[in-house]
Amino acid sequence: MLVVLVLIVVAGIAGVAAYLRFKARQARVRAVAALAQQIGFTFSNTDVEHLVGMPFALFSKGDGRRIELVVSGVHNGVPMRMFDYWYYDQNSDGRGGRSRMYHRFTCALATIPAACPRFRLGHEDFVTRLGGHLGLHDVELEYDDFNRRFRVKCDDQKFAFSLLDGRMMQWLLDADGFDSVEVDGPWVLLARPKLDPERWLDLGSWLDQFHRQIPPVVYSTYPPR
Repeated sequence: MLVVLVLIVVAGIAGVAAYLRFKARQARVRAVAALAQQIGFTFSNTDVEHLVGMPFALFSKGDGRRIELVVSGVHNGVPMRMFDYWYYDQNSDGRGGRSRMYHRFTCALATIPAACPRFRLGHEDFVTRLGGHLGLHDVELEYDDFNRRFRVKCDDQKFAFSLLDGRMMQWLLDADGFDSVEVDGPWVLLARPKLDPERWLDLGSWLDQFHRQIPPVVYSTYPPR
């Protein structure tokens, strides 16, 4: 009898938790849709453009991934999308049990008039410093403060030096708070840990300022194809 009561309590707790997750999800959908209407963007509950298939390192992580709640439009003349993105790592306990660890982000994707090589900017930490000693070398800039805080990976070192001039590096140091920034062709992807919908506009403002900081030499050396 006790076992039955325990199972009922556990099932009840699981049901309440599932209901609360559903309510939170519906509230987030409504909030993001309202934001899209407020700024004159379109809203889609799902990734109808299959953005998750774009060639960004963030979109290749984990054992499963998804983009959802996509807001699309033009901001200050720059085509832009904002959306939720998550991926999970699947783990096994060695006894047939499996679990998933989810990683959740809010992202913004902008299109700029350039054909850029693949570039990724993330944060330096113990693991990435160790990777450098193991031969996984990053692009090293001439600004020590920048090298200590960030790691840069790029297919074309010349592009990295062109994009990260002194003005851009100082701005990035001052405007930190992102998880990663990736550039590939005409696309710039900004990722931050999952944000409440009322803070999504911060992503658009950040990308707008990033666009303004791009040195003119980038556009002349890497014009759109």
